[in-house]
Amino acid sequence: AWLGDAHWRHLPIRYAFRVRDAERFESILKERLRGWRWQEAEIDGVRHLRADAGWYNKWGYILTHAGILVILIGGLITILFGFRGTMAVPEGGVEDTIEFLRGTEVVKKKLPFAVRCDDFSIAFYPNGMPKEFRSRLTIIDHGKEVLTRDIVVNKPLEYKGVRLYQASFGDGGSKLKLKLFMLDGTGRVRDLESAVYQTWTDPYTGVSLEFRNFSAFNVQNTAGPGEPKRFTDLGPAVEFVMRGPNFKPVLIKMFMNPLEIDGKDGGSFLFYSFSGHKDDYQPLRLMLDFTNPKEWALFNAFMHALAGVLNDPSVPDEKKRFVAFKRALDEVFGDARPENLPEIASRMLQAAEILVRLPWPFIPVLVDYDQRYYTGLEATKDPGMNIVWLGSAILVVGLLIMFYLPHRRLWVRIGPDGRAMLGAATNRGELDYRNQVQAWFAALSEAGAIETEEREAR
Repeated sequence: AWLGDAHWRHLPIRYAFRVRDAERFESILKERLRGWRWQEAEIDGVRHLRADAGWYNKWGYILTHAGILVILIGGLITILFGFRGTMAVPEGGVEDTIEFLRGTEVVKKKLPFAVRCDDFSIAFYPNGMPKEFRSRLTIIDHGKEVLTRDIVVNKPLEYKGVRLYQASFGDGGSKLKLKLFMLDGTGRVRDLESAVYQTWTDPYTGVSLEFRNFSAFNVQNTAGPGEPKRFTDLGPAVEFVMRGPNFKPVLIKMFMNPLEIDGKDGGSFLFYSFSGHKDDYQPLRLMLDFTNPKEWALFNAFMHALAGVLNDPSVPDEKKRFVAFKRALDEVFGDARPENLPEIASRMLQAAEILVRLPWPFIPVLVDYDQRYYTGLEATKDPGMNIVWLGSAILVVGLLIMFYLPHRRLWVRIGPDGRAMLGAATNRGELDYRNQVQAWFAALSEAGAIETEEREAR
């Protein structure tokens, strides 16, 4: 508590002066330093005083280190007894197992309860990005439904110390109905029923369709180069890989609705990628509207009529396509010509160039679906979480004490002849403390408690 001469010389703030009245000096100083903790002693006729403010600053260091230790303990408890994994629950399905990585190994862990997804809904922004996805979950514990609640992102469900977060979503095995438009010249249309994540193989052609995904909304920027963005929903689409013995495997995204161009029917269309990556998708307009059975019938009638007139020398070459198309119109429509005949004629002639070049034996077209989502959940158990929060709170308190409550000390030594010395030190805010000490000396001088004031050079 009491400083020797060597320590006095190293104090950052030092004063030497003469005290007129020691009792009055102490009284005024203690009044100025009210609330400080004082210590007094008399050694060899010399009066020693010490005052401390913010002496509990040391607790800042203690609490800071204690907080870090508590956080580490909480983290260790979570590592030893907690887990974090994911699970995918289809609508109407029940799951009780999560998966997580342990090094490079996928580990499965059974939860102490089962989770059923009763419903899943999703809202989109105008540009097609998901706005909110919501799951209605039911907790089943030992065969009993104990809790039903909706969850959204950042609003989890908690049961038995396990928190279920809404993390992702995807197709949960949507049911699909397609029509296969045969390109063998017969004009046949076959029906196909399958589902996402299933593979269908045609027993007649050996062609297989591996259904990978389905999306009811497909928002694309349909603006031209240099135009403002114009987002358009192109409607439902199914993605599948088509494989066959006589052509290269291809990833196809087939749209259910025909393309609309300036309010007119632009025919059915698809995206394809020979690399198998969605980033390499290329658009392909099939020109025919496969949702209109009359167009498919007209196309096949046209191709049969064209085959006939090509071998008829009585028909001039420049009129062969026209004659064939007129015969097809008479066969399919009779006298009831469609109102948009010029559009159909233009697309029909282009389809005759495009479809005959396709290496596929048929064109699969989506006609109906029953969409099912799966909800992707993140299941976490964090038994050390509250301990970590406690450690964080202790750490913050310790830091606040360290940085905002400085420890300020003051020493006074008064000799029997009235000559005195004052020293001061602080661990933070030395300039402010120096000004404060000067103010005390000014007050002591005005009160006549000190006779002279001399500031020592450091």
